[in-house]
Amino acid sequence: MNDQKLIPAKATLPEEQSDAIVVSFGPEWHEHLLAKRFSLVIRKRIPKSVSYKWLYLHVNSPVSAICARAPITKIFSATKREAVAMAKKINLTPAEITSYIGNGSTIGCYELGSFQFVINPITAPELAARMVYPPPQSFFIISKAAKEIIDTMADFKGAEPSKIRTRVTP
Repeated sequence: MNDQKLIPAKATLPEEQSDAIVVSFGPEWHEHLLAKRFSLVIRKRIPKSVSYKWLYLHVNSPVSAICARAPITKIFSATKREAVAMAKKINLTPAEITSYIGNGSTIGCYELGSFQFVINPITAPELAARMVYPPPQSFFIISKAAKEIIDTMADFKGAEPSKIRTRVTP
């Protein structure tokens, strides 16, 4: 049995916070990610600070893995009308955007730079073996120590999507 204390992936104190967040995506977004079909992500919840530099993309079950990261070029709020006008960048129809926003007047937005893919997506069980990694419900701020481990495991060197191995956790 491993008695080693696992570090938390999620930063809980300001001094633990890295310059990165993990954001969850439904499994249907995996194909869109690999095809680079979006450059803007909308979310009902975003960090209060806009100082984060990286967005790590965790694709939910059955993929259940961190598959890529992208630099965040801008974090901002948009009105429903503004979000609909950015439908192509979001890769959703105006109706899907309107439905997602619902009765809200604004939506959080992450504008992303070029994706950096992981050749072997880092699965939640692999992450859990090295740290306390709760797959994000929406997003969480990565601790400095966890970011270092994730970056080492991922070997982000611009892997092309055609070479990425899709692994599905049981």
